[in-house]
Amino acid sequence: MADGGLLKKAMEQKTDQVIEAEIKPEQINSSPNTLPSMFTNGMKLGLFLALTGLLSGFMTSIPKIQQEYSFGILLPILLLSGSFFFLWSSFDRKKTVAIAIFCILLLATPYAITSLDSSSLTIVDDELSDDSTQVILKVRESGSLWGSADSSASIIIKYSGDTVWDQNVDFSADREDGIGSYGLIYLNVIDFYSGNADLDNKYVVHFSSGDSVLIHTLTDSFLQRSITEVQGDTLGSIGTGADCDDHDDGCILGIGLRSWSGLASSTSSIKPGGLLHANYDVKATLYYDSISPSNIAIDYPLVSVNDGDASWDSMNGIYGSGSQVNVGDFGSELPLEGSVEDSVIGMQYIPVDEMEINDYGCYVFEIITSQGNPWSTTDTQTSLTYYEYTESEKEQVGQNQGQSKEEFWEPVNSC
Repeated sequence: MADGGLLKKAMEQKTDQVIEAEIKPEQINSSPNTLPSMFTNGMKLGLFLALTGLLSGFMTSIPKIQQEYSFGILLPILLLSGSFFFLWSSFDRKKTVAIAIFCILLLATPYAITSLDSSSLTIVDDELSDDSTQVILKVRESGSLWGSADSSASIIIKYSGDTVWDQNVDFSADREDGIGSYGLIYLNVIDFYSGNADLDNKYVVHFSSGDSVLIHTLTDSFLQRSITEVQGDTLGSIGTGADCDDHDDGCILGIGLRSWSGLASSTSSIKPGGLLHANYDVKATLYYDSISPSNIAIDYPLVSVNDGDASWDSMNGIYGSGSQVNVGDFGSELPLEGSVEDSVIGMQYIPVDEMEINDYGCYVFEIITSQGNPWSTTDTQTSLTYYEYTESEKEQVGQNQGQSKEEFWEPVNSC
């Protein structure tokens, strides 16, 4: 019994010490039926920049864009550099070379495509020669892998829709710069000029050479040469005190002359517009009482204006310096210089004592502007303005008793 009892207790103790194991199901890794998406946000942005860079590459490969915006090539370079960064961040770094080659090919594609085509031409610019007698067309050649442009070109120039010049000229893209090959065509303005270029009247060049047929509108300001309005004006230089002999209240020391020759304005209060490249002559004369050779008070020397440079006989300084530059650049005013500077009226004047006639009375200031063919069909245009040179007297009382005198130079409607 004792043994059985001990055995039973031992068996019970062993049973209590049995460790129960928790059975957990084994996790089974299985691949999904579809691959994870490769198009991460970084990859999408990289591909978008690559496409944008390709499109901008096509834009900057256009010869005219290259001519006007020489730094435009930086845009596709920057876009494709950004594309490389995002694609490089999305792919295995070991594929850096492949991604770089991909971006370089995208950058080169637009230029390679244009080179595979036959030679094509683009008029990228027009400019004036140094003496303004010629308009120079700059014609750029592109895609010349399989040949170059013809050695001649047919040019038709139309003004307001009408043909004014039609010629075959020699042409070849025989010059080179950082952008590529180009050629120059020189057009003599005098050969085709038919009037001022403006919004309603354009000079349009029709150019054809080989397979290239081009149309280009010339710059308006280059072809504005005809004077359409003339104006003149005079100002009296007023002296006081010691400057005047017997005119206590003021006197006229001299007369300043000026003229305007240019484009007609829409209102009479606005001076004519400037014509920087016009050629014309200006004859200014101040008459006493009426226009007659015997009534000349100031016979100003003939002023010749050529491409903005004015020149005349200064008569040893009597009529200023004898030259002026940039006439028509900032308006059409042409001051007719004298021998004395007056800061009040802002110009030089001719002293009254040097006038051939300086009596009190009415004066006529005549401006005649003339142009030859083909610049003008009217030959001359004239401006007449009128002025009264007077003296007034008044009685003074008090300590300064007596007569006080004053002179005036004033515009009037007629003589």
